[in-house]
Amino acid sequence: MEDLFASLTGALAAWVSAVTGTAVRAEDFRLPREEGQLSLAAFVTGDAGAAARKLTDALDRCPQVREVREKNGWLLFFLSDGWFNGLIARARALDVRPMGSYVENRMALLARKGDAPCPEAEPVRRALWTAYLAYRRGFWRTADERQVLTMTHGMTGAARIALEDRCGGVAAAILKLKGERP
Repeated sequence: MEDLFASLTGALAAWVSAVTGTAVRAEDFRLPREEGQLSLAAFVTGDAGAAARKLTDALDRCPQVREVREKNGWLLFFLSDGWFNGLIARARALDVRPMGSYVENRMALLARKGDAPCPEAEPVRRALWTAYLAYRRGFWRTADERQVLTMTHGMTGAARIALEDRCGGVAAAILKLKGERP
């Protein structure tokens, strides 16, 4: 699978530079957490607030991003539904090795729920992003597996069941990312 992180940060760097005139490199992007939401961030020199406003006005030119905010000189980029659904599609296209671990079996069980788009639930999106980053790095840490296993644990009862019913596409993608090596 292509390096989606490099493609994403490259596209964002080009977009920021074109819209704001501020030079940003793909290497400048970091993975912070803002208010519990998953985002990418790049520090910019100059007026980051003005840059965020210009980028917000130009969101139609960057389908990977749904929102841009400024915080302490950093531009925070919140990824769009389309980007997460594209990640699911790319991951599902991978070949997968035989299942066996608890994480793989749990994802296989959830994958049976169907091919749904990525739910707008930050823990689920964070689990998908974590799985992609583990795939990209070539190995999974215990913390990565825990993030994936607990992606629906913030909900209880019927709300958790309803969320899990919408996680089939995410689970299938995570399963492929867990089983494939870059």
